[in-house]
Formats: sequence, C-alpha cells, structure tokens
Amino acid sequence: MTDLFPRPPEELTPRRARKILAQMGENGTPPELGISHVNVGNESYLHILDRSYIHDLICVDEGSSFKLVQGTYGAGKTHFLYCVRDLAWRRNLLAAFVTISPKECPLNKPLGVYRAVAQQLELARDHEDSDSTRGLDDILRHRAETVVEDLGREEAMRWVDASLARAPLARHSFRDAAVKFLRSVINGEGEDKRVRLAAWLRGEAIPAGEAKLEGLYEMPSNENGFAMLRSLVQAVSRLGFEGTVLLLDEAERRLSVDGKPSKAHNETVDHLRELVDLCGRAELPRLLLLYAVTPAFAQNVLPAYPALQQRLGWPVQYLSVHNPKAPLIDLEALDLEPVGLLNEVGKRLIRVARLAYGWEPDEPALLGNLARLVETVTEEQLEVSHRRLFVKIWIRLLDELRLGGDRRLDTVEVKALVRDEQVHLLEEDLSQVATFFGQPVHAAPDDEPGDRARGKKKKSART
Repeated sequence: MTDLFPRPPEELTPRRARKILAQMGENGTPPELGISHVNVGNESYLHILDRSYIHDLICVDEGSSFKLVQGTYGAGKTHFLYCVRDLAWRRNLLAAFVTISPKECPLNKPLGVYRAVAQQLELARDHEDSDSTRGLDDILRHRAETVVEDLGREEAMRWVDASLARAPLARHSFRDAAVKFLRSVINGEGEDKRVRLAAWLRGEAIPAGEAKLEGLYEMPSNENGFAMLRSLVQAVSRLGFEGTVLLLDEAERRLSVDGKPSKAHNETVDHLRELVDLCGRAELPRLLLLYAVTPAFAQNVLPAYPALQQRLGWPVQYLSVHNPKAPLIDLEALDLEPVGLLNEVGKRLIRVARLAYGWEPDEPALLGNLARLVETVTEEQLEVSHRRLFVKIWIRLLDELRLGGDRRLDTVEVKALVRDEQVHLLEEDLSQVATFFGQPVHAAPDDEPGDRARGKKKKSART
C-alpha cells in the first residue's frame, strides 16, 4: 500500500520557490503551499494517515477519526498540518486549516469555528501557482459549474435533487440554503440571491429579513454552530468529494496565566469531547480531524477532565506503524534524529534556493557550512525550537553566500549567528500567553533540563 503515498511534485517554479524561501526565512514558519518541497522526517506518520485513515477509513469505509498532534513550541505542528492538507488535496478531499485563538476563533464559540471552517475550506489546486477555490460558497459554485459543463443544465438540476435536496443533514436549513445556492448558480439567477445565500452558508451575520427572502428562518448561531459543522461535513461526500480533512491548530503560547479554569474553558473541553464522540459515530462521515496541541495538554488538561481523558485513553497511546489506531501523533518522535533531520532540511532548502535564483553554488563549501551550522545548533541545547532557528539562519546564510560570493564560515562565525538569532526568538517567545483550545489557562512550569532529556529518550524509544 506504500504506493498510495503521493510523491512531491518533480517541478517547482522559481516563483513558488522564492515564496517558500521568503516565508520560511522571514519568520521561520512553513510555507502554506509547496510544503512537500521542504518536508522531511515525518513520512512514517503521513504514510499511516494516508493508508489507514484517508484510504481505508474515509474513502472505503466512509468512517471518521479524531487525532491529537502533539509538539512543543516550534516543533513543526503547523508544518505537519500543512503536509496533511497537501495529502488530502492529492486524494480529492476538501481541507480546511483553522487557527484556534482566544479572540478570533475560540472553541467554546461554535459559530466562530463553523465560520472559520466554512471560509477556509479549500479545493485542491491544479498546480501550486494557480488560484484557489476557497470558501464553502466558492466550492459549491465550482461544483455546480462543473456539473453543468459535464451534463448540461437540466441534468445538473436533477443532480442537485438526487445528491443533496433530500439528504438527511443535521440541519435542514443548511441543506435548503446549499440547494438554493446550487440551483441559483445552475439557473444563472440574480447575483443578490447568491450573495445572501453565500453569506448565510459562511455563517456571516445577515439581517433576518434577507434570510427570510430565501426561505431561511434559522440563523447560524452558537446554539447550532456544531450542527452546522456536521451538516457541512455530511454534504461534502454527497457533492462528489472523497471526504473532508479539518486541521485545527491551537495558537501556542509559553507563559502561564494564573487562575482556575473558567466557564469558557470548561465549555471548550466539553465541545472537544463532543467532537471526539461524533468522530466515533456516523454523524461526521468521511472526516479526518486533527487538533494540534502542546505536550502540556496531556500533562495538565487531560487529568483535569476525566470524561475527555477516558475517550482518548490513559495513559495516552502514541501513533506508530505498530499502533496505527492510537489517538496521539508525537512530533518529537520523528523518523530522523536532530542532526540527520536538520541536514536533510538544509539540503532541501539548497535545492529550493538553486531553483529560485538560478544559482550554482560551490557545493562542497556550502555543505561544509551546513554541517557546521547543524553541529552548532544541536550542541547549543537551546531553550527555543532549534528547528525554527536553524531554518531562519540557514536561509539567511544562503542569501549571504549567493549575493556576496561563496566562502567557508568558521565555527566562531556560525556560533555568533546562532546566538544572535536565539536572542530574537527568546524575546518573541516571552511575549506570549499560555492557551489551550483558544482559552487562557494555567500551565505547569517547564520541565527541568534533565526531565526534557529523559523525555526525549522515551520518545526516541517509541520510534
């Protein structure tokens, strides 16, 4: 079944390559598109998700699953979620990447979550530089136009009736709005009608009078937000897509906030428990839901909420080739050790830089500089993510060597670069506030260095 895993595209345009380097070099974050060109070290997890979940569970058995993705600050949670999104697109699944945050999208506000998913849901692109089809209304419009082109208007209307008009969705109002929108696109009806229906489907606030004009008497709200989300997921496969991948990324912070868990925090955990339960039933068909958290979630949050702890199991099981049904993906346990991982990332960035600028560097000198940087970063025992720091420094060095000429850096120069960048990352990191599920919470103090070392040994044993 390993042939199911899609290989990275062989062609990367200079334009996309420059965008990748700009995004990763400026702030150390992964590129939103083209992630496969710089990805390394997590292939085992991607193979399991592709084979056991996307292919077997979703596409064949029409099931669903919930997984936690665990990683420390800068360990690559967002990077991994982008990889899974890329995998979903290659399998004809719709995918939505949503950041859970206290102000814009807390998990205790179901309407905000639904709205974010409805706005971020996206079709696979024809290629990395093509325009996206993003947002539930744009996807419905694209699907309707495709069916009209393939079958004609009359057959397209029959398709709407057969696929969605009588579908048993969680919210009849959602079904009615989606069907009316599809029919308006097929019939070429007025733009005002489509605008009203599109806004309702995206969960936006529209006057009740405008909704009633379209026969909609229920408005999206926090009371029905998760039911709307269930309806969206249920509608996806009926529209001819293989399924849905939802990627929820907890906005990660380091510093703690003193105080007891609030009502909002309790509601948040209850909603998470509800999502876990729904993924175990048929109410969320053909869905893979990944939620990215820090390790403090298992240490501090799970023990305080037995109902959620029971559903995820205790002690928590870690996903591996020998335990593919486990609920937690640990990004501290990768396919490569730190030195090997950074070397491979560095080599991939060299390939991207060569293509981006038509650059032909002195390869032995460049690889020597890479080896010295990797050695320095891994030896420093940094208090912030060594991967993020490494990427920013290496892209900066690639620019300097490309613009200023090839040269070999000595160890003193490399150490100075690392320590300078470390200061910037620490200053940025210490400005943050601890959250879980978009709600500020009290977090336990960081482990002592010895504890971290012991934890790493245990994680390595799991691989």
